[in-house]
Amino acid sequence: MPRDPDPEDPIAPDALVLTAAFEDPLDERRPWLERDDLVGALEIPGAETPVYVTDSGIAVTTTGIGKSDAATTVTAILSNPGVDLESTYVVSCGIAGSSPETTALGSVAIADAVVDWDRKHRWDHRSDAAGTDSASEASTEDHSIEERPIDLLAYRPRDYIHRLEEAVVDCALEAARDVDLCEDADARDYQRSYSNAPDAGPTIERGTTVCGDEFWHGPRYAREVQWLCERYGVGPYVTTQMEDAATATALERFGLRERYLSVRAVSNYDRAAPGQSVAESFDGNPASLALGIENAARVGGAVVSELAGADPLGIGSRNVD
Repeated sequence: MPRDPDPEDPIAPDALVLTAAFEDPLDERRPWLERDDLVGALEIPGAETPVYVTDSGIAVTTTGIGKSDAATTVTAILSNPGVDLESTYVVSCGIAGSSPETTALGSVAIADAVVDWDRKHRWDHRSDAAGTDSASEASTEDHSIEERPIDLLAYRPRDYIHRLEEAVVDCALEAARDVDLCEDADARDYQRSYSNAPDAGPTIERGTTVCGDEFWHGPRYAREVQWLCERYGVGPYVTTQMEDAATATALERFGLRERYLSVRAVSNYDRAAPGQSVAESFDGNPASLALGIENAARVGGAVVSELAGADPLGIGSRNVD
């Protein structure tokens, strides 16, 4: 039974693992709760679910899907005196989308940059050119604008990108490369329906993850995402998800972003395969979804253990005088 946090005896985990969902078939939390014995759970006001504590010193909770849920949950935990994160690494771990041209289904990416997809302009330049909102009367002279109806924000006090701490990313990659990734024949068959997908099994990747609340799907929107990443100097993107920019921002506000990491496994591609509808392709298939959840937890577990043991930033309690 979850208990209320105790400010007089706060938990101080080595790592806080954040999953987005906990209900089938998107139960990213289950492998973590089965990995170690639970020694307690805290009911944090404002959090999506309890914060579970394992006997290996890891805390696990679910933020909810999307940026507002993630920001609210993380802020609630950060501001609760019953939780001490001064010696804690924070790891988002779960599934994500990717381009079929980028990597195999079930591959796991360690992010070195998080781009906020929602912070941009989106407009119809055709109405500007023609002086009307009628597409049939609009000028089509500038085809590049027609292909890319987005731009960086005109008022931009900063670039909406989080470049993650290199020492933490490198430590995570070192641990991830020793993980035996699962493969699945059904997921591989589905992957082969994409002619431009690699004919290979899951791999470990490093690169940019893009975060947004918009459920976009298809090559047109993928080109826009790619353009935004290139403008920030972090293209190409490797994964897409819905929480990590919000999590990174919340941690930044509390001065803790340097210990943040994103571990995301590819469960689906961001466009339809030949002969598929968008609706049919959006969630991948059951095999690729299960494979992504499993590989994310496998790699995430190894990464969390390495971060706690190697402590690349020197923030652990054993380093405190």
